[in-house]
Amino acid sequence: MSDKNIVDSFIRVARIIANLDAILAEAKNLSLTAKNARVVALRAGDSASGFKPITNFIDEFSEQTIKTTTHISALSNQLFKIALEAVRSTQFDMHVGKAATLVSTPQLITLQHKAKLDRQQQTKKLEIALLELESFFEEINKQMRSAEYIAVTSRVEASNAGEFSDSLQSVSDFIASAAKTIKQSVTVNLNEIHTLRGTLH
Repeated sequence: MSDKNIVDSFIRVARIIANLDAILAEAKNLSLTAKNARVVALRAGDSASGFKPITNFIDEFSEQTIKTTTHISALSNQLFKIALEAVRSTQFDMHVGKAATLVSTPQLITLQHKAKLDRQQQTKKLEIALLELESFFEEINKQMRSAEYIAVTSRVEASNAGEFSDSLQSVSDFIASAAKTIKQSVTVNLNEIHTLRGTLH
């Protein structure tokens, strides 16, 4: 890992965390939308009976997304610490390696061995954290695919809700829009993770 890669790594982790805020905000909006849609569906009565189970689904996957995003946020904060340790061990290994080219002593050889081992261990920790982060983002992608399916289903049900059709239709549109926004943020983060992992080798 070069000095440039070290700086780039921290920038990428910062981008991941920034995108997490956007994902969490959209997930919370989805949860609020589900509650509002439930009120409208209750007011609409029998004409929106098919929409009521959909509001439960919206609530369920939005809450699940909030939960998953919260886990990711905690892991991302840990990622900063893990990345810092990996950077320190990499830089120390590089400095010891340069010193070893100038002079060779038993103590320096031992130190070089320890520095290389520590670097490998810290890099492995970072790789594990990135893999875990990646799996969480893949889970959110699955949740958003479900959201997109629900958006299509809810449009059909909204069309049968009489005077409340427009209100419920706007709920369907918001679900589709939020799912698209979240998926875009997840795609950016998965790309950042992929690039980060590439710098470790």
